[in-house]
Amino acid sequence: MKRQGYWLMALVLAMIFSLIFAVQAEGKRILKYGHNAKQEQPTGRAALLFAKLVAKKTDGDLEIQVFPANQLGKNRQMAESLKMGAQDLLTMGLGGIGYINTNYMMMQVPYVFRSQEHIRKVVAGDIGRELKEDMAKRTGILMLAQDWDRMVRHIGGTKPIRALNDLKGYKVRAGALPPIAGFKALGASPVKIPLNEMYVAIQQGVADGAELPIDYFFNYSIYEVAKYLNLTYHTYGTQFIAINLRLWKSLKPVHQKALQEAANEAGAYNNKLVAELEEDYLNKLKNGGMEFVKTDTAAFQKALFKKIPEIAKNWPGTEELFYRIQKVK
Repeated sequence: MKRQGYWLMALVLAMIFSLIFAVQAEGKRILKYGHNAKQEQPTGRAALLFAKLVAKKTDGDLEIQVFPANQLGKNRQMAESLKMGAQDLLTMGLGGIGYINTNYMMMQVPYVFRSQEHIRKVVAGDIGRELKEDMAKRTGILMLAQDWDRMVRHIGGTKPIRALNDLKGYKVRAGALPPIAGFKALGASPVKIPLNEMYVAIQQGVADGAELPIDYFFNYSIYEVAKYLNLTYHTYGTQFIAINLRLWKSLKPVHQKALQEAANEAGAYNNKLVAELEEDYLNKLKNGGMEFVKTDTAAFQKALFKKIPEIAKNWPGTEELFYRIQKVK
């Protein structure tokens, strides 16, 4: 009976290993894809579409497992994991990858971009191409796309911000180094607080407010504890979708083509959602009780630009990038 049990166990193991080898032989692979948005947000929905498109375009040879809302770690952890190959695919704001390549830090400093059209022209042109090439060369991360739109960022909080003076000492939650450096240069007192702790931080006065894209104020219920939506228009941004370069090179050309096409198609879907839903989110925030405050954005931008040489010292070489960006019309 024991021998029969051993034989049966050996047979099962043999079948398992045979199946594994067969799957590998057929080129079937499972790729881990992480991002920092909630699943119901445009980025979350676009990520799910990306996974479906890849499965369809590769006849199931590539399976994308999507992990939303920082399930694979905080932004910096995910960026490091992508670089090392512990994570296969990643989407987040361009500034978020600055931990790996400091050139990208300048891409999320407040008021660097004039509009969504401006940043799209930058990432679609020579600057975007050079950044992509430098990223691949220096870090082993390949940017499949850098033009997934995200909603404009404002400051929502318990205090109104109308003029530059109103920023003095304002405890604004910023999750990344570029806005922290930018708002500090404008006289604010940035505090770094994780997304899932913002509600309580504002409620308890640890922060006066948070700088976030419009949809985040609603999806993280910040509107319940922040009376004012200060329309600062301080960051127009895009997100990237990237893959570990070693992994990319190990894939068949037909699979590389499928991933690139899926990234482009899912990006177009994301951008369509952002354009359609931005006004809807503003209405939700207004109906939720937020008071919209018009700010002197021209004065903020002028003051910030004077501080660029100082801010750029944090990331040597990025001052020139700033001035190149301003020349893109």
